[in-house]
Amino acid sequence: MLLTFEDMSTRLLSPRLWGKLAPPTGGGMQAFSTASGNPAIGMFDDFFEFSETKGTGGYLHVETSSGTVTQIASDGITASTGMGICQLLTTAGDNSEAMLVYGNALDAPFKLTGNTLCFEARVKLTDITTASHGFFLGLSSTLAAVTVKTITAGDAIFATADFIGFQQLKAETTAVDGMYQVSGDTKVDGAVNTGLDSIATIGVTNFIKLGFRFNPQNGGSVQWFIDGVEDLGARLRVPTIETDNANSFPDGAFMTPNATVMNDGTTAVNLEIDWWACAQYE
Repeated sequence: MLLTFEDMSTRLLSPRLWGKLAPPTGGGMQAFSTASGNPAIGMFDDFFEFSETKGTGGYLHVETSSGTVTQIASDGITASTGMGICQLLTTAGDNSEAMLVYGNALDAPFKLTGNTLCFEARVKLTDITTASHGFFLGLSSTLAAVTVKTITAGDAIFATADFIGFQQLKAETTAVDGMYQVSGDTKVDGAVNTGLDSIATIGVTNFIKLGFRFNPQNGGSVQWFIDGVEDLGARLRVPTIETDNANSFPDGAFMTPNATVMNDGTTAVNLEIDWWACAQYE
């Protein structure tokens, strides 16, 4: 795919988030040299050549209670449309779930330690009904890719996996929190750290870009970006986190891109992904 500056600043990768780390856009995991000449690994998928067959194309699909992961028709590039769309579909029944995990839940190439890491995706929902659905978007350890549901019927994130990214639980309707969790430890989201509370609002008409950047300098920090603009109040500093609660930042496990939507109501809700990307300096 040929990227123009307009694409980079609006529909595609956000320059302020990625800086010189933007991954190649040829699809699949690649080792590459950045604009500054530094080696890196990364992936970008615009879902033009997405395989709906489980376990192919580098992805694991977890589909529970009639949930499905599929490619849908796309009809242009506007605020409300995309080119190449993967849809995580749930039905109008309790516990219908769809999950997409990069690396077949066998390979997890990224780790929040050592080198700068960036993640971003362009997404939207097809319906917003109070107390009907929840979703997660970000990085997780491979332990999250199980049928016991990343987002449980109790409106909680699966406790025995590592996560960092964005969540919308069913009680929140349109508000999206930043969150992180170490397997077996207390999840930190907007209810625990108010700086992560409602950092984005998602709708059913226009796509939104959700992303974060891990910086290893000075012990580590995480910046959160919504449509390419940082939420300064949400910035995390790892030394502060570890001082308050030792080993509570998910830097001990390798992780991989994960998108999950779960229905717990009476209205079908789908999460649509126009593209997603993740990269890290080697």
